[in-house]
Amino acid sequence: MNAHSSRRLRFLPPLLTLSIFTLLANCIESTQPLLTDSRPLLGDRLRFQLYALRDGAAHDPIIATFVWRRDRYALNSGSGEGFGDITIHPFEGPDLIVQSIRPGLPTEYAIARKLADGTYLAVAIDEADADEPTRNRLCSKETGASCRVAARDAVVAFARATAAKPHATGGLAVLLAD
Repeated sequence: MNAHSSRRLRFLPPLLTLSIFTLLANCIESTQPLLTDSRPLLGDRLRFQLYALRDGAAHDPIIATFVWRRDRYALNSGSGEGFGDITIHPFEGPDLIVQSIRPGLPTEYAIARKLADGTYLAVAIDEADADEPTRNRLCSKETGASCRVAARDAVVAFARATAAKPHATGGLAVLLAD
């Protein structure tokens, strides 16, 4: 397993919700959270059944519970290793942006597309979905990072590119009743 694969696997759970998943390479990241306008869009407590999507099926189900604390959803309980705090932000149409925040690690981003009430398809925001001029302008290539972004506008630009493309892998998040 290469470094990108391992990174994608640890990112899978956190995105949660939404995002909460992905097996894509070249995910964007930042050194700190860039989306700071979070509010409890999905309620004060989230209990999700999360699945990795691959080979045309849902795999590896886990349950994670998050509670709203000040400015983010904090993991309260769950069977998934690698979870951290998340924030969820309105994006365009049925899409949300999920920001995964874990101490000592880069902040990562995903699109969560609402498929039905309480059901979301999550896909990591991938630099490869954007055109070369956008990548050259917005990505900082640092050691250990395929695309490090430094501004909210960069997250949004890459999110638009990812949202516009079909993806065969990612994750499924189903909001469960308490």
